Amino acid sequence: TELCFAHVSLTQDSWSLQTDVLSYRRPLRGETMAETMQGLQWNATAGQLSLIELDVPKAGPGEVVIKVAYAGVCGTDLHIIQKEFGSAEKVILGHEFSGIITEVGEGVKDFQVGSRVCVDPNKGCAGCRYCASGTPNYCQTGLSTYTVGIRKNGGFANYCVVPTAQVYHLPGELTLQHGALCEPLSCLMRGWDNLGSPPADSRILVLGAGIIGVLWSTIFHYKGYRDVTVSEPADARRQLIGDLGLGYKAVHPDELKARFNSGNVEDVGYDVIVDCSGFPPAIEQAFSWLRCGATFLQFGCCPTNSKITINPFQIYAKELKIIGCLINPFTMPKVVGGLARGMSGSYLSDFSRLGIKMFRLQEYQEAIAQLRKGHISKAMFEFDN
Repeated sequence: TELCFAHVSLTQDSWSLQTDVLSYRRPLRGETMAETMQGLQWNATAGQLSLIELDVPKAGPGEVVIKVAYAGVCGTDLHIIQKEFGSAEKVILGHEFSGIITEVGEGVKDFQVGSRVCVDPNKGCAGCRYCASGTPNYCQTGLSTYTVGIRKNGGFANYCVVPTAQVYHLPGELTLQHGALCEPLSCLMRGWDNLGSPPADSRILVLGAGIIGVLWSTIFHYKGYRDVTVSEPADARRQLIGDLGLGYKAVHPDELKARFNSGNVEDVGYDVIVDCSGFPPAIEQAFSWLRCGATFLQFGCCPTNSKITINPFQIYAKELKIIGCLINPFTMPKVVGGLARGMSGSYLSDFSRLGIKMFRLQEYQEAIAQLRKGHISKAMFEFDN
């Protein structure tokens, strides 16, 4: 027999049928399921990303096996394959993914075969001072040992095994596609919590219009902010921001530089700047665009050896706030149960408008190439097994 899982989504403006069709075929009598699968493996020593064949994982105690439906390519994945970010020696990449459970391990009670789920790839050790104080994102053991898709095999494969503590049920409003965006949205939620709620009339600048810049733009609009500018050098991505219909300005960085060369920073500057580029020269430049009392949120992940030069007197005289943001401690439930559900029928209803393009896993080279060229905001692998 073959089980087919479908998901119905209703939006405020219309009745629509969205299907998450993912088959799970039970083996016939005398037949066994496939024992191998394809996966996209990073070999750190060889500096090589390859599509390989490997065994389908088995669920151990407290674990589930997920048949991957969608898996997003993150900027962190690009940093890893550019040797700018550490990983396990040999690992199946992919830490943003969703799918359907096909096997549950011993002792698992909250999940069943057929459950639609997404994954939080991050986990602390539960024993260090940071984990004990509620900041597991600082846990050095967790970051270097447990992260799914970076330190342990992840979602760029047909199947992935994950501890249930890192697995979340998808509510009815969220499709499996939405599920693959929940991890990056949970990181944005951490950034939002760190940023606080800026005054409603804040002038805001977003640096970069990759998927993170796009999602920050939609969240600002969702939260009621209307004076937002997005700085992006790629023509296609600036056009993407315009096509979202948010009413935000999308400008080339050179246009901003010219504006500040001829204007007073208190007149043309910004109260909030969120870096989504991870590009040190852009970050350095943007510090001079902050008004008095402004906040700079460093959200983009820069290469680990990056350096910038800023004027500490400006931090003192303007009372500037500089805020970091590291992954997603305790924000996944807020996204799965709140933010993503609230945005699913509007801002997140059309992935193509967000600049997200689907690829088969076998097309990984083209996916990465289009992402690097700025032709799309995000590449996502779509599996049919």
